[in-house]
This record gives sequence, structure tokens and C-alpha cells, in this order.
Amino acid sequence: MAKEDKKYSCEQLEAHILYCLARKRIWGGKHTPLLYVRSGLPLEYRAEAEEIAKNLAKKGFITWLPKTGQIHISLNPHKRKEIIEIIEKYFGKQLW
Repeated sequence: MAKEDKKYSCEQLEAHILYCLARKRIWGGKHTPLLYVRSGLPLEYRAEAEEIAKNLAKKGFITWLPKTGQIHISLNPHKRKEIIEIIEKYFGKQLW
């Protein structure tokens, strides 16, 4: 039996990255390597993780920190309400 191929939209992948960060409470001064978030994506989308994170940074949802040869990211606490709305749109209501 072959597995069904699921196609994810850019918005769904963005919501997944935001969810990964929110679940671990990576807000403001606390940050994590992009590799952590990338590993949570489906295999076929991991190569796009950096581009998706750049788009989220342009929109102001995450902060982008070049640290020790790696890219670190964190959620922007000033956009908390909008981030939660995006996550709940794709993952359901009241996740916290």
C-alpha cells in the first residue's frame, strides 16, 4: 500500500514552525536553532525551512539571530495574539 502524498501550503508550514516555537515557549529573549524547528517538518519540506523562516521574519512573527555559525530564531512577543490566531486556525482551538 502506498502512502497518500500530502501537500502542505506555505501557510500550513509557517503555522507548524510557529507552533513548534510556541509549544516550547520560545518567545522574545529565549531562542533556539533553526535546525530544531526544521527537524519537526515533513522530510520533503525540511530544505525549505530556512526560506519559510525568512518569510516569517519579514512578516515580523519571528526574530532572526545569527549565533555561533547557526541561525537561531524566536517568536516576537509583540505579535503574540496574531501568532496564536494563526496556530489555532491550522491546529484547532485552545492548544494551551
